[in-house]
Amino acid sequence: MALINCPECDRQISDQAPQCPHCGFTAQPAPAAAPASEDEFLDAAIGPVNKSYYRRAFDKFSSGQGSVTWNWPSFFVTIFWMLYRRMYAYALLVWFVLPVVLIIFAAIVGGVSGDPSASVSTYYLSYAIVGFIIIPMFANRLYYRHVNKKISRARAIYGDESDQLKEIYRTGGTGGAGIIVAVVFGVIMIVGILAAIAIPAYQDYTIRAQVSEGLNLSGGMKAAVTEYIADHREYPLDNQSAGVSPANEIYGNYVSSVAIDEGQIVITYGNSAHSAIQGGTLLLVPDATNFPNVMWSCVSPDLKNKWLPAACRSR
Repeated sequence: MALINCPECDRQISDQAPQCPHCGFTAQPAPAAAPASEDEFLDAAIGPVNKSYYRRAFDKFSSGQGSVTWNWPSFFVTIFWMLYRRMYAYALLVWFVLPVVLIIFAAIVGGVSGDPSASVSTYYLSYAIVGFIIIPMFANRLYYRHVNKKISRARAIYGDESDQLKEIYRTGGTGGAGIIVAVVFGVIMIVGILAAIAIPAYQDYTIRAQVSEGLNLSGGMKAAVTEYIADHREYPLDNQSAGVSPANEIYGNYVSSVAIDEGQIVITYGNSAHSAIQGGTLLLVPDATNFPNVMWSCVSPDLKNKWLPAACRSR
């Protein structure tokens, strides 16, 4: 028990006294709070973002006018919309369970039809129908069910309506999960696109640099072949006849041998060369038709055109 001042005569009285013993003042009981309406619960569960849009859809469902509407966010960004609306269980179903179910269904169709390609077409067609037609048509109905379950759960846990509303405000509305996931996926997508462009380009650059080593090692060989033609009016048969080292003794980091074969210089790639050009060859072919001028061309029977030096690429 504590003492308080009477609001009428300002004398001290017990805080539990029904009226002031000095002046007879009787405090009026505070009016009871009006019970919260169903609209307040729905507004708390939906949140302020697009509240009027969802309330119109919910009014339609509650009045029994059908379950089909159209939700554009669920059409364009289904999973992100569900995460944004805190429909985590539905997002999990669409993200993981739906593809698994459709894969099983497509496999059954392919097995029954005896056409393996039917599985692929069935999967993509089924996913398109479910993901871009059925889900957007029933997304608002799913959200309506989700909101009502949230309200029912709060009412089951808390007896006081103010506590119920507090719980719905805390767990309802929109969340940042969808935005965070969208940003993360956007960053991953951008990095993936850049990597898809940069990695092959860098790989091609690296391979071209390795192929160029063969041209550097063949410089002395070309001079030896040109000199042999000038002296003998014919092409040398091999390294020995051209007076150069054996093929396996002419090598580099990416070249395993440089051989002369009836005038042609055959550069074979190996050692630390990229796997794409391991065992590949580059041919330097002399043309002494306009002797004493010897013209050289280069071709490759097994290396891609994009990996060859600029002078060797076919137009």
